[in-house]
Amino acid sequence: MAAPSAEAAAGARGRPPAVTPQQIRDLIGGGIAAEGAGHDGKDMSNWSESANGSSEMDALSLESASKEAYFSRVETFTPLKWAGKPHELSPLVCAKYGWVNVECDMLKCSSCQAFLCVSLQLAFDFNKYKERCVELKKALCTAHEKFCFWPDSPCPDRFAMLLVDEPRALLQDFLERFQSLCQLELQLPSLRPEDMKNMSLTEERISLLLQLIGEELEHKTEGEKPPVKFATETLQVQVPACVLALCGWTCSAGSGSVHLSVISCSRCMRKVGLWSFHQLECVGLELDSCSPSSAATERFPLLPPSPRRMLTRSQDMLPPGSEQDTSLRSFFDPSSQHRDWCPWVNAVDGGDILEDTTTHMEKEPVKAEPGWRVVLNMLLATRKCDRVPETEPVSLSEKSSKVFRIFRQWESMNSS
Repeated sequence: MAAPSAEAAAGARGRPPAVTPQQIRDLIGGGIAAEGAGHDGKDMSNWSESANGSSEMDALSLESASKEAYFSRVETFTPLKWAGKPHELSPLVCAKYGWVNVECDMLKCSSCQAFLCVSLQLAFDFNKYKERCVELKKALCTAHEKFCFWPDSPCPDRFAMLLVDEPRALLQDFLERFQSLCQLELQLPSLRPEDMKNMSLTEERISLLLQLIGEELEHKTEGEKPPVKFATETLQVQVPACVLALCGWTCSAGSGSVHLSVISCSRCMRKVGLWSFHQLECVGLELDSCSPSSAATERFPLLPPSPRRMLTRSQDMLPPGSEQDTSLRSFFDPSSQHRDWCPWVNAVDGGDILEDTTTHMEKEPVKAEPGWRVVLNMLLATRKCDRVPETEPVSLSEKSSKVFRIFRQWESMNSS
């Protein structure tokens, strides 16, 4: 047999050895092909890739469906970094498409990490300003990277809206806010009668809301918390808790510290420290020292202070001029403390859903109302529909009137 030529040997050394059929069978038997093959030997590599893509899209869709993640993005927008923007570019709109606020006028996508500068130059031409706003609103979708899911899967509009078209959900949210605020007890802010009068929150309306709360909590199951008892002492706390809950405030989850009491808005995520405002206990102490004994007997006895409040009570007794001086505190206004783009203080859809068709023809078109007032109308209408005739408790109205007597007394002291 002739020896192979030098050229053939060189060529054999220059290329890899030939793959034999046995080697291929060994590879198949070793399980490499099994990753892309089914039980019948068919190639399933494309199916597997499709399944992985589907699971990834499911995970991304869960992010866009997460209400908690949505409001976490809303919370990144602060007045220092996001000021002077129209409502169509509010944090509620930007967070809907996955954006977070990282720097002044600068957004960053929480998924594809794309950046978007949303600066509005001063312009004397209003039309150019509006064109720029429209351009930026479109950019909330188009500024993402090519394969980002946010343009096609934004968060539902329901996250930013008040549930005025869902009476039961609206009522449950109201009850949850009310119960969380009652936990603050005498650390709740003292409300000024003048502010409640400007908001048309009469004694009758607040009494009806408290009766609605009591009736709803009575229907709780045995395994849940017992219903709220509307005793004389607790009404002092429940009246401001009811007003704050009506306006969208709730006890902040970050107020677990024994030194701080914080409430937050359920939509604009604004957090407010109550130590900067007149609180129920401070008002009670000042009434004790300034009011005649006959007036003091009309005041409700104070609730036993909570351990958290006992640790901070000494801060209320600091000398004038210190940061904790009660004379430097202001009254908390439940509506003006919201951010200007918050739906609780902006006109919302649904304000005319309670209009009677028989009287609607005689009235002028319904005036747009802020969200909290629309919620008030819904709650009062809910109670009117569910109310049983001649079963109204009288004692609650009598007790709540005494609460308002305290407010009027405090108002007269301030005006003198």
